[in-house]
Amino acid sequence: MGSRFKWVFLALLVFLAGQPERCAGELPRVRIGLLRDRQSVSFSGQAGVTIQDLRGERVIAWAPPGETWQVTAQTDELLVASGSQQWPVGDGVRLLPPEDGLVRVNGVTGHWDGVADRDYRGAIEVVQVGPGSLTVVNVVDVETYLRGVVPSEMPARYPLAALQAQAVAARGQALIKAGRHRADGFDLCATEHCQVYGGATREDPRSDQAVASTSGEVLEYDGRLADTLYSSNCGGHTVNNEDYWPSQRAVPYLRATADFDPAVVDLKFPLPQEQLKAYLKYAPAVNCNQPEYAKASRFRWWFVIPREQLAQSLSAVAGDFGELLDARVTDRADSGLVRELVVIGTKALVKLRGGADLRRALGGINSASFAIEPIREGSDPPVAFAVWGAGWGHQVGMCQVGAAGLADKGWDYQGILSKYYPGCTVVRRY
Repeated sequence: MGSRFKWVFLALLVFLAGQPERCAGELPRVRIGLLRDRQSVSFSGQAGVTIQDLRGERVIAWAPPGETWQVTAQTDELLVASGSQQWPVGDGVRLLPPEDGLVRVNGVTGHWDGVADRDYRGAIEVVQVGPGSLTVVNVVDVETYLRGVVPSEMPARYPLAALQAQAVAARGQALIKAGRHRADGFDLCATEHCQVYGGATREDPRSDQAVASTSGEVLEYDGRLADTLYSSNCGGHTVNNEDYWPSQRAVPYLRATADFDPAVVDLKFPLPQEQLKAYLKYAPAVNCNQPEYAKASRFRWWFVIPREQLAQSLSAVAGDFGELLDARVTDRADSGLVRELVVIGTKALVKLRGGADLRRALGGINSASFAIEPIREGSDPPVAFAVWGAGWGHQVGMCQVGAAGLADKGWDYQGILSKYYPGCTVVRRY
């Protein structure tokens, strides 16, 4: 294939990726990137796989049930192989299972369940993106995609109302994030950068029910699709989006919200300093304090880190500040989230802001709702630092464990969504 035609073809792929496909009378479809920058990929299907030319849909070969075949990127084209048989296929192939069948793609790593050989519904497209390099994309409708997302993002054993709330939130994320991987030739990735998508391997009857019972439903605010962010455990209080991401504008429905009933838990935020330290250390009866649904270490956590180790972690974000003398919280949101940490060194004083940077600077801590105190021996610099905190994740939007706690109290999914996304309404998009 001529290089000029190849680049025109790749440009067309990039142009088409970015918004879910929509055909009259059909569900929107999304293109999910499973693998990138690979030289080869192997696949199989328990019911067999039809191999088509990507452009003309010409049938190239049929992979019998259970047989493992391989696609390899050569210098300027792909090669499909089974044993000693080989077929040059130009710059792309489409792998299709029989109706309701699955294609197994091997080597899709990075999932929480540790499974690398994963089954997928819909079509698998293998596209050459450069000499010796290919990309693997799963093309499915949005509802099928959600069947692989919901149980990957929330355990399928959670109460149905929580799973339904997760389905609505995840559907909104799929539609609003489509296009973030436009330059890669697909809509969304399969990792937490977009949403964790485990394909048919992760499907479960309970989460399937949650997806089906909310089919087409999303949240809207003021007539526009809401950015329904969510995280695992808010620790007792969600946070404002602009407190975690300082570069963002305040979003009216992503507001800091107490995750408890004031009649049960006597806490009035913002908390005085000593009360806040106690709140971050102990376990009040908030909605997300649910040992049945999440490990205690995702709700409250603590550790002691030697000064030299903390200095190394801090310098990766703050740069060279010399010998570490102290690290202090100098700005905290009403929710308890740290907005600024000052690193004091012998060479410089550095201010760190933003939840993601703060968590990374402290060695990848569970959340940005934390307290830090030096441990000293006399008047010398600290020998170590004690760090403790609440929650797991960015804490913006829906608290997933909190949703499970509310569902156990009898809340339906509309009520759960209303609590975590105030002012939004459930709307059926298709």
